[in-house]
Amino acid sequence: MTQRIAHVDDDPDIRDTVRRILSAHGYEVYSYQTAKDFINSLQDPAFVPDLAILDVMVESMDAGLNTYVELHNRFPKMQAIFMTSLGDMILPYFENKSQEWICIIEKPIEPSVLLSIVRDRLGAAKPELSIF
Repeated sequence: MTQRIAHVDDDPDIRDTVRRILSAHGYEVYSYQTAKDFINSLQDPAFVPDLAILDVMVESMDAGLNTYVELHNRFPKMQAIFMTSLGDMILPYFENKSQEWICIIEKPIEPSVLLSIVRDRLGAAKPELSIF
């Protein structure tokens, strides 16, 4: 089954680049200009991704952070990556949160590094198999 990735960024060049990199490696990528567009897409179960890549500052200074909170509340097992020019400056927003769920990468990012992080995050999201 193809893994689905949602990418939210207000920069069309970044959206296009990320989509091309990930699509070329077999991922199904849904790109969104705003966090609101992404959140609205979640009403349709066909668009619920396995992984969300979020920019912090899209519509507002903290739209990505608010999206993270909503995602974590609605889909606690969904993995997320923050791809931001702010880097580790956003860490205080995640005090007392699990590092297993939070991943911050700074823009710009090398394609090979992005792919490695995505693979790692999606590997962490795989459900455990149960033995009957």
